[in-house]
Amino acid sequence: MNKLLFLFFFTLSSVNCFAFNMQHLNAATQDNNKNIYFSSHDGVYRFDGSHYLNLSSISILPKRWTSDVIFQSPDYLYIAYKDKEVWQFNLNTLEAVKLSNISASKLAVNNTHLFMLAREQLSLLDLETLDVTNPLGKKDKMFDVTASANHGYIMANDGVYVINNTSVRLIDDTHVSDGELVATPYGVIYFLNDHLISYSHLNDVKIVNYDITSARHLRFSPPYFLYYVDRGSINQAEITQLAVLQKSINSHPQAYKDLFVDDEQNLWSLDVNSFEVVSSKVRLDRLSTASIYNVIATVNSQTWIGSDNGLYTYSDGHYFALNNLNQQISKLGFSVTALQQEGDTLFVTTNLGAYAINLTTQLVTQFFKGYVINLAIINKQIYLSTNDDGVKIFDLDLTQIDSSYINKFLPHKTVWATKNLGGKLFIANEKGLISFNERGDALIELEKYGPVADIQLLGNTLYAATYGSGLFRKVNDQWKSIVSPLYINELHSLSQELYLSTNHGIHKFSMDDAYTNLLEGTGDHSFTPNGVLSISDKIVAVSNQGVISVERQKQDIVPNSRISYIKTNTKTYLNPETLSVNNSGWLDIALTNYNYTFGDHINYQYRLNMSEWHDIPTPLIQLNKLNPDSYTLEYRNKANGGVWSKPQSFNFFVTGPWYSSNSAWWFYALILVTLFLCVAGFVFFWLQSFHRVFKSHQKQLQREGLSIAAINLANGIDLCCGDAVMACKGLDKLKKAHEILSPIANSHASLGQNDLATAIDMLHIKCLSRDGIESEFNVTLGNEVLTKQLQCDIYTVLYHAVENIFKHANATKITVHLNKVGNKLILQVKDNGKGLSMFARSINFGLGNYVINSIAKQYKQPIKRRSSNNGTQVVAQFPVILQPKNQDNGLATSKRQPN
Repeated sequence: MNKLLFLFFFTLSSVNCFAFNMQHLNAATQDNNKNIYFSSHDGVYRFDGSHYLNLSSISILPKRWTSDVIFQSPDYLYIAYKDKEVWQFNLNTLEAVKLSNISASKLAVNNTHLFMLAREQLSLLDLETLDVTNPLGKKDKMFDVTASANHGYIMANDGVYVINNTSVRLIDDTHVSDGELVATPYGVIYFLNDHLISYSHLNDVKIVNYDITSARHLRFSPPYFLYYVDRGSINQAEITQLAVLQKSINSHPQAYKDLFVDDEQNLWSLDVNSFEVVSSKVRLDRLSTASIYNVIATVNSQTWIGSDNGLYTYSDGHYFALNNLNQQISKLGFSVTALQQEGDTLFVTTNLGAYAINLTTQLVTQFFKGYVINLAIINKQIYLSTNDDGVKIFDLDLTQIDSSYINKFLPHKTVWATKNLGGKLFIANEKGLISFNERGDALIELEKYGPVADIQLLGNTLYAATYGSGLFRKVNDQWKSIVSPLYINELHSLSQELYLSTNHGIHKFSMDDAYTNLLEGTGDHSFTPNGVLSISDKIVAVSNQGVISVERQKQDIVPNSRISYIKTNTKTYLNPETLSVNNSGWLDIALTNYNYTFGDHINYQYRLNMSEWHDIPTPLIQLNKLNPDSYTLEYRNKANGGVWSKPQSFNFFVTGPWYSSNSAWWFYALILVTLFLCVAGFVFFWLQSFHRVFKSHQKQLQREGLSIAAINLANGIDLCCGDAVMACKGLDKLKKAHEILSPIANSHASLGQNDLATAIDMLHIKCLSRDGIESEFNVTLGNEVLTKQLQCDIYTVLYHAVENIFKHANATKITVHLNKVGNKLILQVKDNGKGLSMFARSINFGLGNYVINSIAKQYKQPIKRRSSNNGTQVVAQFPVILQPKNQDNGLATSKRQPN
């Protein structure tokens, strides 16, 4: 289903037909920037190949039914409204001015005047003075008006007139019942009643072609060509002798509203509600006989056509029936399925059988009876692909060769094609694809997606076309589906390209493509096997309509994009070169490459001020709320599988208050960064000041506490020497002294007369005595005696680290490691508590941290703290400083060994 939807989508997109919500297309014109303008039921539309813009949406032009629109260089449109009024529109300033209230059905303009044609009268408007005159009196009917640089031509019921400024001259006094005009640089061409006439104002000479008896929608195409519609078929003639060059340029006859030729000589046809490019790369010579299935071949340097009604020769657009041969094959009629010449013999397969035609004697010999679908000559043998009998083989003398070995391997007796590719014989049949190698070994190549219509090699890759499931290729012995038309009749290869004949045109596939592409102009044609004659710069084939010649698409590079228009919330700018807009609104920037016949999908990218490239799904860049600044917009495009085009640039300016510019924003950012640094510095120094005040306060408290403690101690001792009441009061004094002295003593965790190992054991016992906390101490110091100060400092750090855990961590486990590593002592204290953030550590004024940091500074060894949700770890390092042996130290004689 996805493949079917994708096929439907790209088939539609491959046709150069542009339809949108617009009705009653009456005329088209083009400006100097390649934009095309269409008159419609609700005003004039501007089309750039990618975008539609109603001019009424960007100006005061009425949004009503228009009957005609024309362009005058350098920048004016003239628009006629069906009910009344003629307007002028300036494409640069977007100013619209009403010129007249005349109800004009047709407009023309030259260097000096605007011609406005009503039903019965012609009015001339002087473009300089805007005065309106009527050079001709009222007529029974006015048919048409046209103009060149200095002349105007009018067709009325009483003849054809030429107007130069305000002088009028009759150049043809024939009574007119039907007719049209088209101006050329040399004069005018007009169809009058039943013949075509070319008039030259240079020498006042007429050329008449009486063979052209019907011509509508005349359209001049520089330098010397004329297009016209003859009973629904678009034909081409040259203007000097009015000789017809091409007939039936369009794929099928159709009623048109008008024709139009753009500045790249593309021919457009306008219908009631659609318009399309009629391919000039396609030539069709119609086959008058009603034949749906046609084949083509070169026979003795002539082109032969095999049809549902027998054999024909084709030359320069003409077909001639080969009645002698047709009668010999069957007097009741027959359908030709294949033609192939070998020497002086032409082999013809039909629905009645296979025939050999001696091209010298014109004698016909039937050598097989039955429905033959296809024919191939392989190694001087004739292989017939039949409808009911599998493969039949004959030598060139028409003697049948046994083919039962091949047929016994076929899953079905209906064979579509037989080919020899890469030394293998391939049989494409109703139920799949069978191959035979040189030894005759049979292999089922493809059986799931039958019927298989044809096979072909492209490079070293095998491709199979099915009738119903699309195209497949064999990759690593696996068949992979390719997005393609479902019903394929035949495959042809050229270089690195594969061509598919289908019921809906010829499609092309390159090895690097993701899907097939419809060749322009072939979508309305149906092709059968053996319908392609040659593929070179042109593809020559025969379809259900006749012989068609198609120029191959050689355009691999997409033209550079341009800016078609820029729309803001206040104004629209057409083809701007630069721009200055206010930053309060938005910008829609429409891109186009102005190539109306490029059918491949195009990708677009843009970037601003050398930023990264941004992909956009459609050629429309939408920007919003840009800061005041100068901008450089770059944009580029590519077709599928191609390379990016050279970036194009566009400079524009966004205005607004200075305080909203990009420079202002950078200034704001600098101010914010400066403020942040100032605040951070202020907070840092503020916290440091708190720390200094806290330190000073702690020292003052300690000095005052020592004095108070000394007094309490003295009083307590004196009181304890008295009676029981005095002793109680003395003990109370001693208790208060202890409360004061304890934190002061513990601020340095004094060892007293204990060594480090004994003090650690006592601290461990203290940890074990606390409920809800599991403790583990691992201490290894060795036998060497450390200095008293080092032991005291180590114990102080350990003591305060443990105290911090008790007070702040909410831990359930404490782990302590004190080990000698080389010439260092490493202390690790770890808990499994709630952790402590960097901010909390920064504002923490606890005494323990001060003591620990102070000791770390003395030894020039920073304290490492790691904290997370899983707990906190404190790591401190100390150098090994030993007690001199000649000094008396109580710790040196300690018999207690460290844990």
